[in-house]
Amino acid sequence: MTFESIIGQDRPIRFLTQMLQKGSIPHSLLFTGIDGIGKRKTAIALGMALNCLSPVGVSACGECLSCHKVISGSHPDMITVKPAGVFIKIDQVRDVSRELRFAPLEGNKRIVIINDAQAMNLQASNAILKILEEPPRHTMLILTATQTTDLLPTIVSRCQQVAFKPIPYDKVAEVLVDLRGLEIETATTLAVLTKGSLGKALSVDGEEWTVWRSSLLEQVSSFSTRSIQPVFAFAETLSGDKDRLADALDVLMTWFRDALMYKVSPERIINKDLMDKIQHASRGQSISELLGKIEVVNSAQAAISRNSNPRLALEVMMMRLCSGQETEVE
Repeated sequence: MTFESIIGQDRPIRFLTQMLQKGSIPHSLLFTGIDGIGKRKTAIALGMALNCLSPVGVSACGECLSCHKVISGSHPDMITVKPAGVFIKIDQVRDVSRELRFAPLEGNKRIVIINDAQAMNLQASNAILKILEEPPRHTMLILTATQTTDLLPTIVSRCQQVAFKPIPYDKVAEVLVDLRGLEIETATTLAVLTKGSLGKALSVDGEEWTVWRSSLLEQVSSFSTRSIQPVFAFAETLSGDKDRLADALDVLMTWFRDALMYKVSPERIINKDLMDKIQHASRGQSISELLGKIEVVNSAQAAISRNSNPRLALEVMMMRLCSGQETEVE
């Protein structure tokens, strides 16, 4: 769990190591970015480095007693807070506040990592704000969140922000090939569809996902407005699968994008393992038709992100996609 183990986050790691080299360590940091790109792992690596008994430069050795305790989750000066259900609640923050009244037990610093800080309810947010306004000595708070707009502006203003970007697709694909044994085409497609989230990509069963993607595309291409009931049934089923709804829309978006790219820039196709089917789909539709379908899927994604009724949004999307459906995924 050292800095060297963090994949694809060269800029944040460079910033943090320079901070350690200069000894300019802030009381609070805010790591932002999508899930699965290394924010939590980096927070742990930083805490490990600050309390390492035999640091290598500014990085933790990973071998001393302190490092082993951090890795095992038993270090008394590493406190992690995460949502209890949907929210991080006031009682969780109060527990942390009580612990911060005392000096670190073993290390140089007490590290408090608040994962998914955007899940703090208002009371918990206000309690954290009080800690940030009067930070205890020998204590560092590290908050992780998707984006700054999910937090109170007063919390953001009191933290040094470190932005984490999606991991480059080629790095994600390389890990998937090495650790999961996937073909490079499938690994690259997964890297793109998970938007550079290594954590999410690693959580996916590559073989099962490939079968699911093909089934999804075959269903969508087979529908017609001449038989509306299957279309509505599909929309109902998809809207009920909340864990995969966003992924399904991303698959459809990249499918129509690839069909378009085949006409203008084939080397930029994402689903390279479906090249023959993309070629077939592309030849059956004009550029304007494909642009229209991309916009249809984009509209559904936007509607659902605004908390519109997912089933209704999907029914509208499918009706618009099926009108003028001219080709199938064979």
